[in-house]
Amino acid sequence: MPGTFKRLKQEALIDGEWDGLPLEGTLRQLKAGIGACCSSLADAFWITLGAVSVKLLRDAAEEVQALRATVEFDSGVRIITHDLLEREVSFLDTATGEVETLPVVPEGGERSAGSYSVTLMGIPVVETARGSVTLDAVMTLLYLQQAHAGHAVYGGANANDLAVTIEVCFNLLDEEATRLKAHSTAATRRASAKATQLKKALEQRVADGLPTAIEFDTDEARLAKALDAANSEILRLNTELDTHQAILATRSSEQAQAAQRATDTGLDADRAQQALTPLYEARGQARAALERAEEDARPRISCPECSQLLKNDTSPGPACPLCGQPDSALPERLAAKARTADAARAALAAVEDQLQTAQTHAQQAVDTRRKRSEAVHKAASRTDAYRTAQITPREQARSKAASAAAEHKAALAAVRDRRKELTRLSELERLANHAAEEAERARTAWASAEGDAQHVRQQTAKELSVIYAEKVIPMAPDKIRQATIDPKTFMPKLNGRTVRQLARSAGMINIANNGLHLALLEASRTLPGLRLPSSQWLDGSLDGLGAGDEGALLASRTLAVITATAGADSQLLLATAHDLPPAADAVITEHDSHHPVIPHARTTADDAP
Repeated sequence: MPGTFKRLKQEALIDGEWDGLPLEGTLRQLKAGIGACCSSLADAFWITLGAVSVKLLRDAAEEVQALRATVEFDSGVRIITHDLLEREVSFLDTATGEVETLPVVPEGGERSAGSYSVTLMGIPVVETARGSVTLDAVMTLLYLQQAHAGHAVYGGANANDLAVTIEVCFNLLDEEATRLKAHSTAATRRASAKATQLKKALEQRVADGLPTAIEFDTDEARLAKALDAANSEILRLNTELDTHQAILATRSSEQAQAAQRATDTGLDADRAQQALTPLYEARGQARAALERAEEDARPRISCPECSQLLKNDTSPGPACPLCGQPDSALPERLAAKARTADAARAALAAVEDQLQTAQTHAQQAVDTRRKRSEAVHKAASRTDAYRTAQITPREQARSKAASAAAEHKAALAAVRDRRKELTRLSELERLANHAAEEAERARTAWASAEGDAQHVRQQTAKELSVIYAEKVIPMAPDKIRQATIDPKTFMPKLNGRTVRQLARSAGMINIANNGLHLALLEASRTLPGLRLPSSQWLDGSLDGLGAGDEGALLASRTLAVITATAGADSQLLLATAHDLPPAADAVITEHDSHHPVIPHARTTADDAP
């Protein structure tokens, strides 16, 4: 069932003063021509509810600070106020006093004022991948704008949003069919992916030469044998290397011990050489003492003063050999000097013996150090030679065997991986067939559901076409022989001509638009399941019907159909300067540029000097 949606009043805030026009009534005519702001009033109403596809005229936008509408819904009467500066809309529930304020254009994902207005109308706000139900799309179904009446149907709305809105309002959106379509699309995509994967695998197998299972077995056995041989060689070389490494370690230990002994011997030699120094000094001192003793024991043959040779013709008896005077202690003194010289000679001999012994020890230490250095060099040579002869070749052989084993292992893994291709190909083929079958089942289910949905769409379009023909043909019976609604687009056709073709015929697009909106008004009251409110606002839609008698006739016939369509269970607002038929039960208010529908708006006449 359609929800209640009746406009009761529309107001504007200008210079701090609220004023506006009552809109209640089953049929209300705003009888006015250009300059009375009728289009501004209609646009202002939808702007108040949160629509974004309509704008106030620049002059009106400069004057108006806020807009306010009083609307009756199923849930009660709401006073809706739109703050144009803040771009926020507040909804006041007159029964409870509760106020909800929502933005016109949300920035943080919150609910918009337009979507809340649509919900109050009783229309579910549905969002799909194709589009969404929006206030602007609903507005194009309930408001025939003067700016679009002569050249477009459903003007001003996003095409995708309008298509989804029509489906929701006419109860044509089959969620099961949509789900099955999405499932079919996904299944088809999966089947295509599996088929592509299978194709690439087959192409790779062709590039590899299409090997058979026997060829795979032969290659695998050959490579496995080569890998085992390489691994055995590595094990053998590891065993030999362990043995030779142990021998090399022993020899290295011996070399280290020899080096340590050579170092110790070098230290001993150094200490022996250092011990010679005091002995050499002692020998020098002993030699000097001996020379002094011998000199002292030797007879004086020269004068200490003049160095002249002394004569040896001394008198008999002990006498000083120097002065010739009697010297009774001469024998003892000569004997003492002889003893001193002998002692110095003995001391020198002892030092000479010690020095000779120390030199012998030092030479022995030097010889020992030389021998041990030669032993270290020999041990190092033997170690290096053993490493070169026994270790290095085996390490090289082991590295070569390891490289060969790695190559054989990689080749064997490649063969086994390629062998898996046979199994993978069978599995891919099975998965591709399964995916294709699943895609076909999903496609069949979607086609069946789509067929049911299309049947409902065809039936709804057929019923709406009957209502549309009843409304539009009487407007121009001499010009219209056939009127239908396209079930695919829900666009009108007159005499089999599309809207694009009708736009080239003067007045026919206006007739088509008026008939369509009246058909929507009638369908909202008669067709079951329709969610469109029984309300329409036709703004200046008769202005393009032409001049003269023909235009007047088209206008009078159109007005007759409009007044006949209005009913107590609906609301129809009409803005036109034409007179309604005498029998029309309508609330009529007359307006012009001096008496606009927004009473306190400034007009051009007011600003004139």
